[in-house]
Amino acid sequence: MENNQITKNRGTKVFFVLFVCIISLRLSFAENFAIESFSIEGVFYDNFISIFLSAILLLSAVIWFAAAAGSHNGRYKYTGIEPGLFLFVIAAVISTYFASNQRAAMNDALTITAIICGAIVLCQVLDSETKRKVLLLAIIAVGIANVYQCIEQFAGSNTMLIEQYEAEPELQLQALGIEPGSFKHMLYEHRLYSKDIKGFFTTGNSAGCFFNLAIFSAIAVFGRGFQNFRKRPLKTFILPTIILLILFSGLLLTASKGALISFVLALFILLISSGFANHLKAHKKFIFSAAAVIFSAGIFLMVFYGLKHDKLPGGNSMLVRWQYWVASAAMITDHFFTGVGGGNFGTFYTQYKIPEGLETVRDPHCFVLNILSSYGIIGLAGFCCGLFVPIIRAFKYHKPARSEDKNDFAAVVKICGISAILVLLFLRPLAVRTELTRDIFVAFYIFAVMYAAPAFLFGTTLWLCARNKKSCDEPCVWTAALICGIFAVLLHNLIDFAIFEPGIMTALWAIIALIASQTINYDSAEKTGFSPFRAMAAAGIAAGLAVLLLTQYIIPTGKIAVKIEAAKWFSVYGNLQEASESLSSATDDDKFNPTPPAINGITLLHSFKTYMPENQDILLQAEKAFLAAIQRNPADFTNYERLAEVYQSLAETQPQEHLLWSQKAFEALEQAVKLYPGSADIHLALASAAHRLDKINYAVEHYRQAVAIEDAYREQFKIMYPGREVFSRLGEIKYKFAKDRLEQLTQKKEQ
Repeated sequence: MENNQITKNRGTKVFFVLFVCIISLRLSFAENFAIESFSIEGVFYDNFISIFLSAILLLSAVIWFAAAAGSHNGRYKYTGIEPGLFLFVIAAVISTYFASNQRAAMNDALTITAIICGAIVLCQVLDSETKRKVLLLAIIAVGIANVYQCIEQFAGSNTMLIEQYEAEPELQLQALGIEPGSFKHMLYEHRLYSKDIKGFFTTGNSAGCFFNLAIFSAIAVFGRGFQNFRKRPLKTFILPTIILLILFSGLLLTASKGALISFVLALFILLISSGFANHLKAHKKFIFSAAAVIFSAGIFLMVFYGLKHDKLPGGNSMLVRWQYWVASAAMITDHFFTGVGGGNFGTFYTQYKIPEGLETVRDPHCFVLNILSSYGIIGLAGFCCGLFVPIIRAFKYHKPARSEDKNDFAAVVKICGISAILVLLFLRPLAVRTELTRDIFVAFYIFAVMYAAPAFLFGTTLWLCARNKKSCDEPCVWTAALICGIFAVLLHNLIDFAIFEPGIMTALWAIIALIASQTINYDSAEKTGFSPFRAMAAAGIAAGLAVLLLTQYIIPTGKIAVKIEAAKWFSVYGNLQEASESLSSATDDDKFNPTPPAINGITLLHSFKTYMPENQDILLQAEKAFLAAIQRNPADFTNYERLAEVYQSLAETQPQEHLLWSQKAFEALEQAVKLYPGSADIHLALASAAHRLDKINYAVEHYRQAVAIEDAYREQFKIMYPGREVFSRLGEIKYKFAKDRLEQLTQKKEQ
């Protein structure tokens, strides 16, 4: 029995250290598995790393459950997250089944499910205030490292990127797959010159969102000490004050208005709740009811304003958000129960996007609309249930802290700190890559700045906190501060998507787990008892999940990453045949993924245009590739658009079958315009195809729509950027061509 207890304690420590390492790693690089670009170097390796981390987290959680089920003295504690997880998993299965791009849906569902499962197990192992404080200190330490990255971007790296772009703009645009002079080129320059301070994340808003979590985590650890400042030596406040000031400076550097406003409101609520705690407890039902009414009224007024003015109060960012939300509402109406599938929002968005909207997006910039559109109403209910039930329980069932040996604090900080530092030093370079150099001094400088410095700051923060135990020796962390931090994140993400960056979501659910752990009496938790059947069933489930993750996630994603990245190198050196063979092999490795056949079709089409304009077999291979991509993702308009290009090329190279291929090109463009009715380019291409088939009325209609969409866009551009010369999205040559053809055909019809 004693050996079982020792084994259980070791397993608990191992999972806790593993979770701290995963959260530290995920918060230290821009993790986005949804980006699949053939132009950006290494992006498919990044996708594999992201999926691998999620698989490891989920498998570790299930192994922990299996070990607990098979143990003689295993204990399971209800956290309040379980009903939400159950509902979300049901929604994930349903939405993935009905998703257009099932691979994207599978990956997204895995990421969120793994994080929530990890939070439930983390709650089981957070059985002491020491572990809770160490978890928060790890988040704080990564926050300090993020401030360093923000300062580095502010001081030089953003300016350096601009200088590199201005020196060789064509080279940088080619690396990103952006056509010079295109609308995407204009948007890229707009983002580049904005000098976004984003830390280790994809945007400054995401960095600001994380700093809110880190700041309120610091308040939760150190805040109660500030409440008793008269009873404690002044020197105990030096370290907490410095940490809070550094984290707040990071928030200011991001210049995220949404994050800053959310921080101010959350801090105000925390100060009010701590200053009038007794009065608020006496009237908590009235206060919560009033808050719910005020919040609902605010939502109603915001929607009313948007419907009346076609925008939200604020600048351009709020104007485009209203456009995202209007399109999302239409999408949700059509997929209310099933959702479109995780990671599929961007694919379906083009069907609902208003024509004048400047750009397409992969996220509605509102976490409620994101979950509702992706996973349906059941998914939203599950996600919100998992978030809010532990918080509600925290108001009712807060348990007193257990007495524990204070010497454990330094020991736990030491083992977690060393493990996380090793991960940051030796595993993080796999996700944050840089160009290789033979100059040893340059290599040393790059390693020091990009890898060693963040790890050093992370470790130093933990070491200083462990060394100054009196700064954080309060009996328990301040739950109210954590709840306010969650409020700040959720409020900010009503107009942003930062919560869906895997690192931020992992940190958010870790704090939810911490709050849930404070409602549990670990000493009185019931033992599950030993059952051979339950032990065998748990082991079987764990083994089955391991096989599933290997065969459906890790192996296919790994193979595709290797083969597509190899195809990139073949393409760079002009070996397009080898690139196509590598992509064909990747197509067979994952029956759900539309990306390999789509890229293969693009490669073959480029090969035909560039090197072999007489080789019609290449076009037939490209047709086969695009049809495979369409079968795997029928809602993506781009594959139909490129398929039409293949058919048009076949029509030009096979005069005897010109009519057949022209008709097929027309049909492909018809499908493309159904999937993206707000694209002037597709309307123009469809009008031209109809004109070639002598479908004059059809051609006139789509020339007219192409011109109308471009005109609507130009009016929108003038509203958003008054006084600035309008940048044509369709292109001046195409725009003039469409207007001329429309005028010619209209006059011809009237004659």
